[in-house]
Amino acid sequence: MYNFDQLLILFSALLFLVVLFSFINEKTIKLPYEIGLVVFGFIFVVLYIIGRNLNLVHIPIEFLNLYREFDFTDFLFKGVLCFMLFSGASRIEFGDFKADKFLIGSMAVIGTLVSTVVYGLLFFGLGYLIHVNITFLEACILGAIVAPTDPISAMSILAKAGLPKRIGLIIEGEALFNDGVAVAIFATLITALKLSTDSVSVMSFTWGLTTEILGAVAVGFVVSFLLFEVFKRSNDNFIKIFTSILTVMLSYLICEYLVFSGPIAAVICGLYYATAIAGLQRNNHICMTEELRDLFYSFWSVVDNLLNGILFLLVGVLLLNIKNINTLSVGMIFTIAIGSILFNTIARLAGVYASMIFNKNPPKSKGMPNHRFIAFMTWAGLKGGLCLALIMGTSISLATPTYNLFLVATYAIVLFTTVVQGLSVGKGYIWLSGNGSKVKPQKKNVKVAGSAVK
Repeated sequence: MYNFDQLLILFSALLFLVVLFSFINEKTIKLPYEIGLVVFGFIFVVLYIIGRNLNLVHIPIEFLNLYREFDFTDFLFKGVLCFMLFSGASRIEFGDFKADKFLIGSMAVIGTLVSTVVYGLLFFGLGYLIHVNITFLEACILGAIVAPTDPISAMSILAKAGLPKRIGLIIEGEALFNDGVAVAIFATLITALKLSTDSVSVMSFTWGLTTEILGAVAVGFVVSFLLFEVFKRSNDNFIKIFTSILTVMLSYLICEYLVFSGPIAAVICGLYYATAIAGLQRNNHICMTEELRDLFYSFWSVVDNLLNGILFLLVGVLLLNIKNINTLSVGMIFTIAIGSILFNTIARLAGVYASMIFNKNPPKSKGMPNHRFIAFMTWAGLKGGLCLALIMGTSISLATPTYNLFLVATYAIVLFTTVVQGLSVGKGYIWLSGNGSKVKPQKKNVKVAGSAVK
């Protein structure tokens, strides 16, 4: 347990690295903010490991102990995730998803389930070929970890790729909701692993998944409705901002207590506020002034960018969390990394294809045939901090060799999708849509709801 001084030291160090790497990136290779932090964080770790092995670099043991004690899973799930999801969702109205609600729903549920199983089968087969002792249940746990597209990556990276609004909303909508599905699958499979059984009751799995999602939606709506009444009736703009913070915190805490999906509740809160604020604007309500609108979206934009920066930096440095790295040969690491990236693409393709089977109204409005849309959505499936938080949550449940392999696999997927796919997704859309003209990136508008993706 950290004391206040330790927390201040750790946060100061993280913020220092965020500022340093962001400044270097801005003045040199000029990658997108989030991708730059991942790249420079990764380079920093590689240089540190090389320097440590050559006795050229020394970091005080007190600071290394602080880092080793840092719980990334708790930091993401019980700390910053709810605020980041609320911030992203608060720029999208419920009505924005109307045209593609069935596609988004099928991708979030069916796509995640299919991707989990397909990836599990492929990784289990790889383990058999390279003589690594992995059970099919353990392989499916890894499949559940890497199946969901990360909402933070989608909102922060894809928003800057210059995608058409409808395509961007589909990607963002799936990313906002499929994390709850993946976490429910993950929790069920981890429970089965602890009980030493390869079978999971279909009834208990379905019931658990349904209650976790529907319960979170109900909590998000009820808390948002009650506290938005305070937001609407208060004459103090700062009280309104504090009310929005309380809304997402209270919803998340209630869901934690009732074992519902806190992330989904946070998304519902953000969508509710965006829709309600837009309604007040359209009706020229006296409480919705230009000053309040600027303050609300500016505040949540600052929160979003600060937490995003810290999160993506941590994604870059989490390679340090491999236990007894000397137990893994270079050849093993390379094989697992390449295989994982390939399997992730195949599993994602299978999930998107399965989702399209159940969708009767594919988005053809941009002149993209179904097979090209499936290919694009496969490439646009970015993974991020959510996957790493889940894998780090298995450090106790899995044996150290298995945990190390799974961490390498997850890290390789996150690094590849964030950097390679994140940088090329805009060009990929242009190529697949047959549009030779360059799609101009849209700047995030912090004032108007629904402007996170244009």
